[in-house]
Amino acid sequence: MPFSSGIYIAYYGIVWWQYNPTAYCQNNTSASDYGKCYNIGPGKAIFVQTDTTTWPIDPSTGSDSFPCAADGTCTRYTATTNARSFGTVFSYSGKQAIVQYFWSRSHACYNQFVNIMVPQYGMILPVHAGDPDNLWFLPSPNYEVSSWPVYDPVANFKAYLNPYTIPSGYVAVLRWYGSFFTPVLYLSTYERNLNNIWYAADVRIMYAYESSPLAIIPLDYDRDYVPYQELRNAFGYAATGVDQPGWNADDIIRVLRELFPSRAWAVFDDRQYVLYLYNLTPDYVPDWLIEKLAPTAMKVIQPPADTTVAKAWLDLLNERNAQIPPQAELP
Repeated sequence: MPFSSGIYIAYYGIVWWQYNPTAYCQNNTSASDYGKCYNIGPGKAIFVQTDTTTWPIDPSTGSDSFPCAADGTCTRYTATTNARSFGTVFSYSGKQAIVQYFWSRSHACYNQFVNIMVPQYGMILPVHAGDPDNLWFLPSPNYEVSSWPVYDPVANFKAYLNPYTIPSGYVAVLRWYGSFFTPVLYLSTYERNLNNIWYAADVRIMYAYESSPLAIIPLDYDRDYVPYQELRNAFGYAATGVDQPGWNADDIIRVLRELFPSRAWAVFDDRQYVLYLYNLTPDYVPDWLIEKLAPTAMKVIQPPADTTVAKAWLDLLNERNAQIPPQAELP
């Protein structure tokens, strides 16, 4: 059975192709620039600060007075938690994916590793259950070495502590390669109910899934996907908006036409290698998607009555697949 590959990339202030970014935030409360974040790349850093008396949030507008939230360089959380979820990477009802590789790097105000190799704080990791303590190979203390980097031949991971320096804080990198089967994958991080903490991170996950018809539509997992059982019966969810396998292309088209008649979407038939377009024309299909799917034909089910709908589909697809810069501007 042939397999297709999916690549999910998440960035919170740093990105995987930057060799040694210098992003950091200031959490020294006596510093004049407390609450500011610096050298932030794509995405935003994370800052947990629960004091909404000193730094209130306007309930009518949602504007946040905390310095890095006010200038758009961080996402501020006002409640502490033991483990924070950053969403679902994929959820394949009735199917399994094979997680093959991931890279997770974080800049944080505290050391993210203890006991040689146990992630403790600020490192965003893929997990296969709702509780981030349910990692399939961590915690995994390594007692054989006492210096960095650490390689564990049993779990096949390599970990780095401070492979480069940042103006303030610690750098941690975790790389893993293997073969892990799961129908669902999430992203989570440990915070240990700490307050006044910050971290920036980037994550890259590669996985494989059985070649199938695909629904190509970026969806919000909780708002768009979960409420519709018929949607979940027709195809699986992926944060990329592309790697969403189903059983039958006709069923996928039927359900999407019924639920999202005013949105743009595409369906790839992997038997005929035809890419069906709805509220789209071939001009809006990005080159990287054509290279990934290699369709032999594209058929327009319905042309876009409003080009902003097609443009929104393209922009969101590029964003979720880390196509930076995006494809050239379209009319």
